[in-house]
Amino acid sequence: MKIALIAKKGGAGKTTICILLHEAFRQTGQTVAVRDYDRIQGSALKSLSRFGGTAEQPGQAYDFLLIDTPPSLTMLSGGKLSAPVAAAAVAEANVVLIPTSPSPFDIWETEDTVQFVKRTNPNAVVRVVLNKTRAGTLLSGSVAEKLEGSSAPVLPVSLSERQCYQHAGVGGWAALDPRARQELLRFTVAVSSLK
Repeated sequence: MKIALIAKKGGAGKTTICILLHEAFRQTGQTVAVRDYDRIQGSALKSLSRFGGTAEQPGQAYDFLLIDTPPSLTMLSGGKLSAPVAAAAVAEANVVLIPTSPSPFDIWETEDTVQFVKRTNPNAVVRVVLNKTRAGTLLSGSVAEKLEGSSAPVLPVSLSERQCYQHAGVGGWAALDPRARQELLRFTVAVSSLK
């Protein structure tokens, strides 16, 4: 399964979710690798190198290939005149995850991204992912109703705002506390069932 993570703007959590999914799939014994299309920052590959994660190797097959993208729907690869990176990632993916935080600034961009995905790959399964949620807050409480008009369903499992998720970028699975691991495994089951 090829899973692309895209968003129109930065800060929604694409790379963090990519790394978290990588680690959760590894825990289930499945083969997983990451393709980092965000060549300017390269955060996913930097992260993988710190805890022994797996970057995609050409010609290698994986149960799950996670495709991290830059914070733009129109950025070109390495400044070269080529197809936009997000479009290439979406065209290849079976599943496209669109992370959004409860912030209105992220939510406002979600529908544009959903429409971009549907135009680029009408066969892809598309889900909006609620990320960085906090129980009992006004923003997290109202985010579901703000996304009701979205033309893509919201994944039924969200990810909380947890410091250990950020620490996973350098420590992998070992950086996660037991509650984060449980939440992440529920999230991973929801993602892997999207076929």
